[in-house]
Amino acid sequence: MATKARRKRKVWGTETPDGFARAAEEFFCAASLILNRSTGVSFPAYFLLARSLELLLKVFLMQKAVNIDVISRAPYGHDLINLLALANSKGLQELVALSDHEQATLNLLSNDYADKRFEYPVDGATYYLPLIEQTEAVAKKLLIAINPAAAARSDA
Repeated sequence: MATKARRKRKVWGTETPDGFARAAEEFFCAASLILNRSTGVSFPAYFLLARSLELLLKVFLMQKAVNIDVISRAPYGHDLINLLALANSKGLQELVALSDHEQATLNLLSNDYADKRFEYPVDGATYYLPLIEQTEAVAKKLLIAINPAAAARSDA
């Protein structure tokens, strides 16, 4: 039986809490730029906010000594529901209290994000999306709580 060659992880210097925090802030700012010019549903804005949220949750988890290899693979990876559950188990609510409605926003967003349907839209498909304003507000709340330096640098 042939064994699969193990793919070596490429490290670009961003697989640290600081690197992920910088990237999360950039994704959030890019989403804000799109939302300032968008007139309707914008999959790129949803994607950018979801990526920001994913990275912020991973920053929090890495700060709690969860290994990047654990949170980069199933069942976590791009799954905001599982990342949020793990973050909550590690004390996220002590840092920033997310209401049930805010957590539901993440849960709803996760469905299409984890399936990459924002990156590769399916014509004629039904999308169940949280309100973009609520999504942006949750991302901003986590950004400020997890990466307070972002608020000082920008209009976050």
